[in-house]
Amino acid sequence: MAWVDWWGAGGVPVSLMLGLVAWMPARWALGMVEMWLRARLDARAEREERATMLAVAGALQEGGAAARFAEGQPSWIFYKNTVSSRPALDPGEAA
Repeated sequence: MAWVDWWGAGGVPVSLMLGLVAWMPARWALGMVEMWLRARLDARAEREERATMLAVAGALQEGGAAARFAEGQPSWIFYKNTVSSRPALDPGEAA
């Protein structure tokens, strides 16, 4: 029995079987593109959030702190110190 006869066994046309074989790698490739796009969008959103927090901390005239909360917990804290010789903005990840 040839492979064409085997694929066509049971009343399933060969063209349908070839379509399924071509569909599986296409689905895998679309999944990879979706994962890459999700990672890129998440990274861009995080950069925008950091830039916003730096702008807020930079707007503090007399020093102070600005915090960003995620799910009820501080995720980023920016501190502006006008007395010390350290940099004006000291970004640090909250514990």
